[in-house]
Amino acid sequence: MDFKNAKKYILERLEKDLSPNLYYHGVHHTIDVYESAIKIAELENLDEDEKMLVKTAALYHDTGFLFEYHNNEKLAIKLVNQVLPKFSYNKKQLQVINDIISSTQLKAKPNNLLQKIMNDADSDYLGRKDVGKIANTLYEELKLYGVNYTAEEWIKVQLNFLEKHQYYTKSTIKLREPEKLAYCNYLKSHSK
Repeated sequence: MDFKNAKKYILERLEKDLSPNLYYHGVHHTIDVYESAIKIAELENLDEDEKMLVKTAALYHDTGFLFEYHNNEKLAIKLVNQVLPKFSYNKKQLQVINDIISSTQLKAKPNNLLQKIMNDADSDYLGRKDVGKIANTLYEELKLYGVNYTAEEWIKVQLNFLEKHQYYTKSTIKLREPEKLAYCNYLKSHSK
């Protein structure tokens, strides 16, 4: 695995080719998820090979947005299978990365620790102090892509999502669940 160059390639491509109106799903989100994945992988005591696979999946998980807004995970997997063999990733590694990315789809459930780490990293912000600010970037992005909610509807959408959402790893539950619950309570106090 030539992780260093696989990382360099995709970050440069995302910087250059992602639409600038991806206020939430921009390259900043990829970097945020990548950094969260590293932290969670450390806390969950992954070995070095497993960390590389999770880090690669984090970097490539939203690359489908290079091509279209909806169904981006399938397009990300297609890109992974085209690009990563050039960086010496083998078929077994590609399959693990594909499965990790597939597990981030809405309504999908992670089946193993690597997938759980990725899911927790992808929703890490829900349990942080900047959750409101980040949620607003998603709200603005959705409007641009044809999903228009009123402010009241957006609060309800968020509450519905948060009440169903779960963190999977022990470390993330401990680290992020309290702030997520606080944000949920904040939204409840502002809903009609």
